[in-house]
Amino acid sequence: MNEQSHGSPAVDRSADPVRDLEKVLDDDRQRGLADLNELFRAGQPPDPPLNGQYDGELVALDIAPIVTPVVEWIASIWMPWKGKFLIRDQSKGDNLFSQDSRIILSVVFPFYRDKVDHDHRTFRAFVFDTSIRQGMVDKDRQVFRIDYDRPDNPMLSIRRIVDEVVQVRGGVYLGKIHFKWWWGRWSMIGYFALRRKN
Repeated sequence: MNEQSHGSPAVDRSADPVRDLEKVLDDDRQRGLADLNELFRAGQPPDPPLNGQYDGELVALDIAPIVTPVVEWIASIWMPWKGKFLIRDQSKGDNLFSQDSRIILSVVFPFYRDKVDHDHRTFRAFVFDTSIRQGMVDKDRQVFRIDYDRPDNPMLSIRRIVDEVVQVRGGVYLGKIHFKWWWGRWSMIGYFALRRKN
């Protein structure tokens, strides 16, 4: 698909295209979100497949008019999510969180026990399964699907999340976050980036 087909400017692939669009988001949020969508649709399933540690960054949320700015403000002050760890041969992975969030995570999810230390700064939690699938919204695209619907994850929250990831440049990946609301409707609620751990 031509990147300018919806009026969005072409993205300079010589730089990190996600970083470029973060600057657009600061100046014009609606244009930035539209450009992120175009960048995602121009991406492909990761090649080679994701394997190992990837640094994560929350790029933008799009939940609801009042909720979004509040959550983004909190995330700008403290973001415990640090990335993902993928195990290609097992088609699964989990998330990396800062060690200083362990107590809060235990309070929010008191019955969740599957936290594993990764290193002195991070621990791993919330295992997911991976596959190449049709996009939930972008049905004409193939994406790397990250599905949290597993019995070991919290039922009312984490299990309702599906992430989709595409490669937008060597070592740079853009993801969409989908959430299934309790009344049964799926929504795309935000974007994140993964970058290969150096």
